[in-house]
Amino acid sequence: MAARHVRFFVTRENSMGTKLKVLNGTRSSGTPRLCDTCQSGLVRKGAAESDERIYCIITERDLETRVVQCNRYVDRSQPSLWDMKQIAWVLGTDSKREAIGFIRAKEWERKHEDEELLPPHLD
Repeated sequence: MAARHVRFFVTRENSMGTKLKVLNGTRSSGTPRLCDTCQSGLVRKGAAESDERIYCIITERDLETRVVQCNRYVDRSQPSLWDMKQIAWVLGTDSKREAIGFIRAKEWERKHEDEELLPPHLD
C-alpha cells in the first residue's frame, strides 16, 4: 500500500478562531453519493437491495464506483440558468420619461431582439 501524503494548511479566519483546510485527505465513507442528486445521474433500483445500477449521461456508461466528487456535477434541485432567465426581471430605464423600473425578461427581449440579456460566456 502506497503512503498517502496529507497536507495541512492553517489560515487565520478572524480574531475569534482559525480555519483548518485538509488537502488530499481520505474521503469519509459517509459522504453522500453525488449521482443521487445530479442532473446527469440515472439511478435504477430493483427489488433487491443489491440490485442497483447507476448510469451517467455525461460519460455515457454505467458507474461501478460510488462517486463523491465530480467536476461535472450539477445539482438537480437547483434551477438551471434557462429556468432563472424565464422568471428574471430586468431593471429598465426610460430616458424619455426619466423612469426606472423592473420589466420582465421576455418583455425586454421583445424590445431588444438584437441584444443578448446575458453575456455569451454565461449562456
